[in-house]
Amino acid sequence: MKRVIFPIIAVFFTLPGLAQADSAYGSLQAVHEKNTVMKDLRKICTPQGSPSDEVWEKMILADTSNQQHIREAILAIQRNNQNNYWEALGKVECPDL
Repeated sequence: MKRVIFPIIAVFFTLPGLAQADSAYGSLQAVHEKNTVMKDLRKICTPQGSPSDEVWEKMILADTSNQQHIREAILAIQRNNQNNYWEALGKVECPDL
């Protein structure tokens, strides 16, 4: 009986650690996807001058419809759908600089 209970207890203590390790990778993946979208938007909108990445991101995300289109683009990246990705980026309104 003890031989069966110890492995089960070990599994219960190991599973939360695996879930936390996976979430760290997930957050890195989300940052990478967002950076990819912002880099491609910079190519499409071509800002005058050279605003910092933070300023550029704030300007793009100031519009709520842009936020939705960026979410759609990120979802398209996750689904590996290039057509929907570029379609979503094409809907983003470039900010006036």
